[in-house]
Amino acid sequence: MIGREPSVLILMRLGIFLKFVLYFVLLAVALGAGGLLMYKGYRADHYEGVASAQLATAVVGSATVLDQAIVRGEQEAREALSLFSMFPFVLCVEIQPAQGADLRWPPLPCEIVKEEKYPLHYGNILSGGGGLTFYVSSEWIQEQVDRELYIGFIALAIFLLLFVVGSGLLFHRIVGHPVGYLIRSLRDISQDLTKQELIRKLTRDEIGELTDALNGLLQRIRTYQAELVRLASTDGLTGIFNRRTFFANGEELIKSHPQGVYFLLIDLDHFKTVNDTYGHAVGDVVLEKVGGLLQGSMRTSGTRLPDIVGRLGGEEFGILMSADSIDDAVSVAERLRQTIESTQVGIGDVSISITGSIGLARPAVGDSLDDLYQRADTACYRAKNNGRNRVEAAG
Repeated sequence: MIGREPSVLILMRLGIFLKFVLYFVLLAVALGAGGLLMYKGYRADHYEGVASAQLATAVVGSATVLDQAIVRGEQEAREALSLFSMFPFVLCVEIQPAQGADLRWPPLPCEIVKEEKYPLHYGNILSGGGGLTFYVSSEWIQEQVDRELYIGFIALAIFLLLFVVGSGLLFHRIVGHPVGYLIRSLRDISQDLTKQELIRKLTRDEIGELTDALNGLLQRIRTYQAELVRLASTDGLTGIFNRRTFFANGEELIKSHPQGVYFLLIDLDHFKTVNDTYGHAVGDVVLEKVGGLLQGSMRTSGTRLPDIVGRLGGEEFGILMSADSIDDAVSVAERLRQTIESTQVGIGDVSISITGSIGLARPAVGDSLDDLYQRADTACYRAKNNGRNRVEAAG
């Protein structure tokens, strides 16, 4: 999947570029075809005018020669008409003299010439009111126009090729590179939203504004994510680990250090009486106070293993701590019991004293955290049954 990412990115980048080029080429072809069609009609009229102007000039210049040839005879008149063969667009020419039969070149009737043509008539050019009729080749005019259109098509193709190459380079520099970098950065960040690096702003245009907006959005997402992680892993009332996080971290601690870890289960004495007497709001204050005391009394940093403190539910708290011996663990538990006992929770004019019963257990070979918890819970019940406000260690 990782190997395919560059190719997917290239396809995405080319997809945008190909759409842009395709739309432009279609527009250019449509406009170019329309323009060439209009140009074709214009140039056809132009070449018809060229033929007419050249013939008119030739007729005026050769009128005297034609009059003299007609006087000398039919053969001389046809030879004089053959001079107009120098014009490539002339298929046939006829003389309509004032008197006598028509003369033409070539001597065959002009109607039998199969090529498409149209007539140009010049009347009263010859003496006595005679005229000339030329049949101009439409195919010659079309050939001249097609040659220019061919050149126009080649020019359009060269322009489109240069545009595709040039726009490709510009697209990569202006759009492709920053968008590709933006996509790669977002893909990396999506793998780990806790990354704090901002996406570098490569341009100051709309892509740069998009980068700024994404950076702002990512910062808000990271803030919300951190808050969600905190809410999911901590107890909302006391601020210490909740039951799920406590057991998850505890399992890792037991696996990495199967010996030297002790489970302290603290259950507040007569807590139901506190709720019934002073209300649940006061009970929440007591729980919050005890949670802070436990967290502050344990080791959460340093060279030794940090202790794990959590609220397991209701008025029940758990601590996973490291100690060199069971006696050291019991001493820590006794110190915690005394700290809870000496704490006064003041609510207005009311001061409440609380105590806690503590059960202590250490893991045996093959114990899971649940096994350790059950033994600590049994020891805690024994402390309750033996008068509360005491520490009992599991056998």
